[in-house]
Amino acid sequence: MPISSGTRAFCDLTRDGVAVVDAQLRYRYVNETAAGLVGFDAGALVGVDALRWVHPDDEPSLRALVTELLETVAGATRTDDDAVDRVAETGDDVDDESGCTSAGVAGGVAVEFRHRTAAGEWRRLRGELYPTAGEPVDGVLARVRPAESVASTHPLETLADCSTDVSWIAAPDWSRLQYVDGPVESMLGVDPAAIRRRPRRLLELVHADDRSQIDRAMTQLSAGEATQVDYRIERPDGEVRWLRVPAEPVLEHDQVVAIAGVLRDVTDEYRRNRQLAVMDHLLRHSIRNEMNVVLGTASRIADRASATLAADASSAVHTDVETIRRAATGLLTTAEKQRDVIDLLCRERAPRPVAVEPAVRRAVDAARALEPTGEISSTCPPGATALALPELEDALAELVENAVRHADGRPNVHVDVTVTETTVTVAVVDNCPPVPPTERHVIADRWEVDHLRHTAGMGLWLVYWVADRSGGRLSFDTHETGNVVTLSVPATRESAATGGPVESLDGGDTADGDAADGGAATDGGSESADDAGTTR
Repeated sequence: MPISSGTRAFCDLTRDGVAVVDAQLRYRYVNETAAGLVGFDAGALVGVDALRWVHPDDEPSLRALVTELLETVAGATRTDDDAVDRVAETGDDVDDESGCTSAGVAGGVAVEFRHRTAAGEWRRLRGELYPTAGEPVDGVLARVRPAESVASTHPLETLADCSTDVSWIAAPDWSRLQYVDGPVESMLGVDPAAIRRRPRRLLELVHADDRSQIDRAMTQLSAGEATQVDYRIERPDGEVRWLRVPAEPVLEHDQVVAIAGVLRDVTDEYRRNRQLAVMDHLLRHSIRNEMNVVLGTASRIADRASATLAADASSAVHTDVETIRRAATGLLTTAEKQRDVIDLLCRERAPRPVAVEPAVRRAVDAARALEPTGEISSTCPPGATALALPELEDALAELVENAVRHADGRPNVHVDVTVTETTVTVAVVDNCPPVPPTERHVIADRWEVDHLRHTAGMGLWLVYWVADRSGGRLSFDTHETGNVVTLSVPATRESAATGGPVESLDGGDTADGDAADGGAATDGGSESADDAGTTR
């Protein structure tokens, strides 16, 4: 029994990284938070050697420590079995001097080590290892976080203690709370003891306009369906706050035995999104109206020039008018892309399986329609599936379109997709002038964005945020004859269409975020941005 169903549900919902290692030093459980710290899909890690991607300099000592803790678990289990036998023989309770209880061995061992990411880089992690026997976990439970985060103390309780979320487990009929912990009073304005005595107090805090969706969510959970709902509460002091509640049923033998979830305060997120939406609306409305005036005025100027000026003067005016039209149309396009960026930032969506081959095919088809004389091609393994935001398709289209629009002469663009066990890499090879340092350095965080150093294209930021929120990576290779812009995102074996396993994924054991062969930087230079992707 590697991990109990109740503990699994709790760990699935917490924002702390949690993993369980069994006696064979293999992962038996990894939550999405832990996997996300290193850019892997949690399902791909289960059953794999837990030390496989630990830095070679850190691996021997960490392996020795985990092995020692597993021996502690085995010893604790034997001690418990001996105790049961002695109780059966004598009828007396036995005080286990090892300190082991049914909840596990008390105390954890602090660790810090480097772990390779799906993008092939090293990330330093810090955490605690807890040897635990029986319920709730059988093996070594690891809590991990980035090395710069604060420390903690105990396996499950401190998942709530160091979190800003309120964690809870309720009976399937919602009649009682079996567990509640976290900043209850500061979030809800209610004494935690009052919540424990009378769980319906939580429902009474729900804003009247949101109670129907809470009822639906509770019905779904009781029926065995996981759910997530955002709603408002009205605290006793009158303050209205937004909460996000991911929750899922705890199943044993296909029966719902409990409901586990967390309360997460997202008030600041809602306020920020509302501010962004208001500013976005005002900006787009103003730009659209003013640019329509500019375009209309430019047309009238051209008409007057044709009617009143000599041919040479009229031609010069028409040239200037076309410049005005081009700039105004470009600004309108930028405003529309800005709306897409705002929409992306305001949504709270997790990465999901995205079929890469159809997205690449559509991007190439659109580019060919834009420039029929161009040489635009692609290669992509069948079944390539990324774990990314659905807007990954928009990002790929932006990459290919920009390669066509910025081509030096007749466009010559090739899109090359490679897949490893952990990474989908899309390399767009073009014959454009080298991407300017102002573009590369800002997106690679070598320069701050200010009035002197900035990027001109809103499309770049759209791709940046799609990749950033997908756990992606970008690299630029620039040379005299063009560029290779490479976007890498996590791969998954789940099918984008059915959620089932993908039949095959090309590649070996390592993740590589470098550009495709044939496009290495030679003259210009190379820039990379971790956790980011972009285009011009």
